[in-house]
Amino acid sequence: MIIDFHTHFYPENIADRAMERGRTFGVEPVSDGTLAGLLKEMDRCGIDHAVGLPLANKPDNVRGVNNWAYNLKNDRITMLGSIHPLTPDPATHIKWLAEHGFRGIKMHPEYQQFRFDDPTLEPIWQSLIDNKMFLLTHAGVDIGFPPPYHSDPASLAAFHRGHPELMLVLAHLGSWNMWDEVKKHLVGLPLYMDCCFVGNLLPDAEFMEIVRKHGVERILFGSDSPWRKQDGDVEFINRLPLTEQEKELIFYRNARKLLGI
Repeated sequence: MIIDFHTHFYPENIADRAMERGRTFGVEPVSDGTLAGLLKEMDRCGIDHAVGLPLANKPDNVRGVNNWAYNLKNDRITMLGSIHPLTPDPATHIKWLAEHGFRGIKMHPEYQQFRFDDPTLEPIWQSLIDNKMFLLTHAGVDIGFPPPYHSDPASLAAFHRGHPELMLVLAHLGSWNMWDEVKKHLVGLPLYMDCCFVGNLLPDAEFMEIVRKHGVERILFGSDSPWRKQDGDVEFINRLPLTEQEKELIFYRNARKLLGI
């Protein structure tokens, strides 16, 4: 079994625009960016289940994005919810998500323009803790935005220390293209990292160093589809010096624990 913990797709009326934006940064999508396109890629690549990561880009979009996500859940797709950092009364939205079966939310400090040390966001973090939901966040460099970036390993480690009850999932192996700092500040902390958009960009030995020191029980398989080929990332994990039991943890057992499936 393989669960892809990091995928994206968009409503059909905006999917073309989203794919074109990726092309402007030199990333050629592998599908048309729709749910149907993702399912076709999953069938081609042998992916059993995927986690969809919607994102509210404006406070006014939160309710609509979460309703859209709720209506898309099926036996092959688990959807996360989303909160915008400027959302009025975030506790109400997060409670609604919890009551409707969502296990976590997605946020993005670059697209949503926030920093984790912003004290005005405390109601969001506390609501997630109260409702036993996890936070999956982009971490590190994003090729679509210029530096300075809104997240880095040191600030994420400080955020974790201040909110130890909040389960974190950090995309891109802790922080994309900041992996020396990941080893210094994040490796070994009780949080999850997905490995999307990392394979073949980070030397195998360095990837394995992070996995071994952090703990394979806290690593999640992810592709970042449609921005990466899912089968390419499957091949990457399969070629590493991991036991079959360790591959099972990365490919699906860790994800099932987080998702409750």
